[in-house]
Amino acid sequence: MVNFLIGLYGVYVFIKILLEIREVFFIKKEFEKGPVLLGLEDFKTSAIYSIYKHTFEIFNSLISLFLVVFWLSGGLFIINYVFYDGSLFSELKILGVFFLVNYLLTLPIHIWEKHIDKKFGFNVAPWRMFFVDEIKKIILFVVFGGLFFAGLIYFIDNFKNWWLIGFVFSFVVIVLINVLYPFFAAWFNKFEPLKDEELKNAIEEMMKKVGFKSSGIFVMDASKRDTRLNAYFAGLGKSKRVVLFDTLLKKLNKNEILAVLGHELGHFKHKDILKNIAVMGIVLFVIFYIFGHLPDKLFLSLGVLKNGVNIIILMLLFSDMIMFILQPLINLISRHNEFAADEMGSNLVSKKDLREALKKLVTENKHFPKVSKLYSFIYYTHPPILERLEKLKDEDESINNRN
Repeated sequence: MVNFLIGLYGVYVFIKILLEIREVFFIKKEFEKGPVLLGLEDFKTSAIYSIYKHTFEIFNSLISLFLVVFWLSGGLFIINYVFYDGSLFSELKILGVFFLVNYLLTLPIHIWEKHIDKKFGFNVAPWRMFFVDEIKKIILFVVFGGLFFAGLIYFIDNFKNWWLIGFVFSFVVIVLINVLYPFFAAWFNKFEPLKDEELKNAIEEMMKKVGFKSSGIFVMDASKRDTRLNAYFAGLGKSKRVVLFDTLLKKLNKNEILAVLGHELGHFKHKDILKNIAVMGIVLFVIFYIFGHLPDKLFLSLGVLKNGVNIIILMLLFSDMIMFILQPLINLISRHNEFAADEMGSNLVSKKDLREALKKLVTENKHFPKVSKLYSFIYYTHPPILERLEKLKDEDESINNRN
């Protein structure tokens, strides 16, 4: 059974690598046809950067295959033999070693990716900040992740229908993380109230139109780490807040910023956040159901007990493969929601402003404007940029024209 699982995961990785290689050839072919949407130099830069990103995915897939082979071929047995004594704390130690090994093996790729981002002008943070961020992430993970996994291990080891209890527990934790996200984000960035009163009033007026209430409109100092543009709504309930990257304020004019936020308000108006949480819940339920019914002989063949830590490790190793199968369906739903949010953004401001904002986002973020239909179907949660622009090609007059 172990060999079957390794073989199955190998097929999954093989398919992923083929998709990445296929997309690299697609990019090269489309590049030869000449620039689209971008100028020649930006088009060339975005193509090269995209090829690097696909290369990272290939290496990440190979490392994930190595880790699966390593853990299932004796690694899991060894750490159980060394650390397990029947206590909850010993199971947490096993899980800690598992995470540490995985982290150390994937860290070089992560550093390489940051180096490439520096080369292309995205990553402007000094390496000292990178390692400080990593230490902060580790601290947060050890403290809050430790509490979460301790609870999950307890449920697995003490309840027959643990998978159902574990699903509810995990779902509640995910919702709680969304509520507390502004608190965690403050560990890494400074958030200051938006000082531009004219823009602030325009945003608040737009939010009133859709009934969106927030705890404030904030500017995040994203430029100290990265040059890419973004804006988002964070938190749930009373913790909801509007966050604008300072890089966005520098590159987009007022109406373009309003159009981007109008798109995000479209997600709120259509209750997409709640829909996404529901979809996440369904995916979690499927994962917990599958791993809650693993056969005893699998653990016998691995030479380990069927206990909390070993079930969680198998779940962590194979969840990506399950998500790969489910992702295309999730993407179909997500892309439909994105088109609807674009429509809302264009209605609140104008199609022209949203089009121009999207073009600037593509240019500044060095996003290659073309993608193959197969790759988009499998991986893209957002519609390809050219499809979004096609939907917005009729330029209506701005409803909120304040230029």
